[in-house]
Amino acid sequence: MMKSCSAVQQLLIEGAREGVYPGAVLLVAQKNEIVFFEKTGHRILLPTPFPMKKDTPFDLASLTKPLATTLSIMKLFDEGVVHLDQSLGDLLQISVPTDKAHITLRFLLSHCAGFPDWMPFYRDLVREEPRKRKTLLREKLLQITLAYPPGKRAVYSDLGYMMLEWIIEKVSGVSLEQLLGAIFFKPLSFG
Repeated sequence: MMKSCSAVQQLLIEGAREGVYPGAVLLVAQKNEIVFFEKTGHRILLPTPFPMKKDTPFDLASLTKPLATTLSIMKLFDEGVVHLDQSLGDLLQISVPTDKAHITLRFLLSHCAGFPDWMPFYRDLVREEPRKRKTLLREKLLQITLAYPPGKRAVYSDLGYMMLEWIIEKVSGVSLEQLLGAIFFKPLSFG
């Protein structure tokens, strides 16, 4: 185990040295025991570099896209529940506005569905009852004007991933959180 740990440590150091990332912290546990816990590089570079610490907090905001939403879609695809070229109307089993009729799962996953990158929906939704917010958000997503025709450009878009959550919940019959728990988190638990 020691040889493989030193190889992992070397990879962490090389990643920082080559500019893949400014710094990193990696913790590996096996059977409820920490077998590797190391840091490398810097937690900030400007205006002055500060070394990484093992307890440096990281903002994981956009990691929910690959580590939750995309994983769930991949699992549903693997099980034959969804197909990449299905349209929004087919996936949600609703009538969608004409400009969104050709949006497919493939377009949503690759950020080329035509949605703007971001919209301040929270400004309106914060005034609504919490239990109504998701439904209202989804109505807004269907009515929003697209920034470009689906499939013509790629623009990193939070809105497309909001649509993906809706699709996941519609085709699976459970919330994204419940699906993740059942197919990934529970099977990976140490308990």
